[in-house]
Amino acid sequence: MTIAVGVDDSWSANGAVDWALYESGLSAAAIRVLHVVGDRPPTALLGGGPAAAKAGRQLVADVREYLDHRDSNGLHTAVVLSGTPAHILARSTGNDRMVVVGRHGRGILGRLLIGSTAEAVAYVAETAVVVVPPKWSPGDRDALIVVGVDELEYCESAVDFAVGLAAERGAPIRLVHVWDIPTMFTGDEPDTAGTVETAHRYYGDRLDATVRRCRDRYPGVTFEAELRRGHPVAGLTDAAHEANVQLLVVGGRTHRRMVALLLGGTARGILQHATGPTAIVHQPATQPAQT
Repeated sequence: MTIAVGVDDSWSANGAVDWALYESGLSAAAIRVLHVVGDRPPTALLGGGPAAAKAGRQLVADVREYLDHRDSNGLHTAVVLSGTPAHILARSTGNDRMVVVGRHGRGILGRLLIGSTAEAVAYVAETAVVVVPPKWSPGDRDALIVVGVDELEYCESAVDFAVGLAAERGAPIRLVHVWDIPTMFTGDEPDTAGTVETAHRYYGDRLDATVRRCRDRYPGVTFEAELRRGHPVAGLTDAAHEANVQLLVVGGRTHRRMVALLLGGTARGILQHATGPTAIVHQPATQPAQT
């Protein structure tokens, strides 16, 4: 399967093309470069359709040249599309292995993170979405991949995606579960009833069961486990940052755009706060989803 990468005029700085190129080198998958010319302002204010389309063609030609210079044997392609960037990217990448986008953008694709194309694609795409920070560069090929998990049936697609990457890299996977209990059960008083200890043991047993199931299902992959207490966004982003992982993977589910703006969630918070590459992998609609 191919690797789709969405580009705008910040592509040389945002890391997405380099991440796609790195993954292509490991998997031998071809890259499809996609640039979407917006059909609404500010495009019209910047010169209209023909000028924007010409600039888009030059942009993807520059990206193709960059790819060909670094991978002369790759059968990479590039195309300019028109429409609302996030929805066009999502709709055009359903058959790709993943779609890679930069964390920040400028111009047509750009706003700061909240409401950005990167976040919108992560919510509406059917395939895995990898969001890459600016100036990303490869680290250790066998560095950890962290997956945020609940019970396996809630995050099976995320684990499957991580396993595929881990097999290419010879990397271990650390399954991280972040738990907490509402203060209404403990208040600010010492935990005289043992509520915290009981909860810690309960969530630890659940994580151990998930790890055992993963080891049985994927015998060629090394799995580790980490249990953290706290907010899931802080817990998962801290776990990834402290371990200097090469990728943080979390489950998600698709939303209508307006619902995505109104509702919070672990995946959205992680996109806002993660400092390294992050993959949002949607659970099929017929199955439970982690986020």
